[in-house]
Amino acid sequence: MQYRFERLRFHFVEHTVRQVWQDGNAATKVMDSLQQELERSLTDEEALNLKDHIQLLCSETDKLLRSRIPHDFPSRQKAIELWGYQQIQPLHSDIYIHHEQPTESDFDSQFALPPSEVWMWNVVYTFTGPYYGIQTEANGQAATSYADLGSLDFVLQSAEILKTFPNCELLGDLTADNIDLFTLEADECRRISQTLQQQQDAVTEALSQLIQGDDRQYHATIVVNTWQVPLQAAQNQGIAQFKYGKRIHSVEYSENEA
Repeated sequence: MQYRFERLRFHFVEHTVRQVWQDGNAATKVMDSLQQELERSLTDEEALNLKDHIQLLCSETDKLLRSRIPHDFPSRQKAIELWGYQQIQPLHSDIYIHHEQPTESDFDSQFALPPSEVWMWNVVYTFTGPYYGIQTEANGQAATSYADLGSLDFVLQSAEILKTFPNCELLGDLTADNIDLFTLEADECRRISQTLQQQQDAVTEALSQLIQGDDRQYHATIVVNTWQVPLQAAQNQGIAQFKYGKRIHSVEYSENEA
């Protein structure tokens, strides 16, 4: 019932924001309010700039709504992806999100922007707010990494096992309702990654109990290594984030329902 209420609230707010945006009420009301506060009329240039800013704010509000509240009921048939982002920083109000499409000069400059601007594809939305990071390191290597961890049930079962190991207790907080956009901070990623490395044999043996068929140890090792990719990427002042993705069939998992 609580999840249904969250969906209802999301659709209500989404409808309200879209109606205000499309009807143009937001720009009119804000402009009237500012003119009263300034005790003068806005110039044509000021009015035009204000409308542009309001449209951008409405757009960002719509994106933020969609990132903070799930659109659909969580499906146990979907795979769960874990994304690791480097050099994540809070998105402050004085940082401008660069929405324009990249031009040839942007490619030539390797997408360099002024310090006060950030490309919109570098913005990461979490339950605690928006952040921004980098796409590539100084040497040109990808700074963002992601991995398919398996089906929702398999990831939740894996988390139940992993939480019993030192420094992995936080994974026990994962549920079917909150796993989408569940965030791990850089220090948490570092501690979990170290545990998976230092106790790899024990972790592999524990996870192998969730896998059917032959070569369970081998496939469990793949699972551990798959977790490590985004966790290690996120250790450099970053975050790791769980997201819904597509179902994968490369490993035969147990059919135990969480």
